[in-house]
Amino acid sequence: MRAGKFAALCTSATLLLSLLPASAGAVTSIKIAIAYDIGGRGDHGINDSAAKGVDAIKKKYGLTPLSVREMVTNGTESDRESRLQFLAAANYNLIVAIGSGYAQAVSVVAAANPETEFALVNDASIGNLNITNLVFSKRDGAYLAGVLAGAATLTNKVGFLGPVTSGPVVSDFQLGLASVNRKAVVKSVLLDAAPANATKALIVQGVDIIYSEWTGTSGVEDTVAALTTKKRPIYLIGVNPDQYFLLGKGSQSILIGAVSKHVDMAVSDVMTAALKSQTIIDVLDGNAGIYGHMYTVKDGGVSIALTALGARYSVKVSAAIAKLKSGKVKLP
Repeated sequence: MRAGKFAALCTSATLLLSLLPASAGAVTSIKIAIAYDIGGRGDHGINDSAAKGVDAIKKKYGLTPLSVREMVTNGTESDRESRLQFLAAANYNLIVAIGSGYAQAVSVVAAANPETEFALVNDASIGNLNITNLVFSKRDGAYLAGVLAGAATLTNKVGFLGPVTSGPVVSDFQLGLASVNRKAVVKSVLLDAAPANATKALIVQGVDIIYSEWTGTSGVEDTVAALTTKKRPIYLIGVNPDQYFLLGKGSQSILIGAVSKHVDMAVSDVMTAALKSQTIIDVLDGNAGIYGHMYTVKDGGVSIALTALGARYSVKVSAAIAKLKSGKVKLP
């Protein structure tokens, strides 16, 4: 058992090992592998965001393909497991799996290879001493989306739409909304199926701003784009990089902003830690033995990007970010 993670079990305090500068000469013996999700580089989504972090560390430390290996899954569970097991057998010190699709594979392979360090990006469901879960605060993101929605709505009716797992953050969205517009109300829909009909229903109820956490398809975006008009514009707030389709032409006339998860920061941090023979072990869920780090607005891991359509609301959004960073706003 590694000393750092043993210490995490012996204390109730949250611990994040500091990432101090390291010289390139001290890291040449470390081997790191990156397991991208379907599509790999060029997906305009989570893989590209992760690759940005990989490239930054490769450049900073002068790492070559001998030190950093990159692979892409075809998406099947067997392929994910076989690729991770291959990398573990090849004695990579750290294997970084990009996306929650790797959760089951990481769980299996990490248990079979306790001396190998794994990192799972955008998921915090796997508890094991050799797994670092790197996730992003949905609560902070929902609060900022609420601020933007409250500033932008003309009908004082805004929508929240996402999978059933999004339920707990609806209240944070409402808090952000109320902080800038006490007249506005939230109409929320939690889904386990295609979102087109639910999106239409929200618009029929008078909603003119929709914050969507639905990432499975572009159904919300497509429906909003089809129903918006000059007389009655409907606008969308999304989540980047989960919703890779936000970069399409269809978003240009409806997207006012997107909650941004800085996956590149998470990948850079965990790679830097490995190069210093360290691990990142905040306690995310002590009962389940889940460790890693939750990125927030305060540490710069979560933000919100405004488009040209949303730029006019930058003052209120910037003020909300400042309050979250300073602690003046604390989500209950």
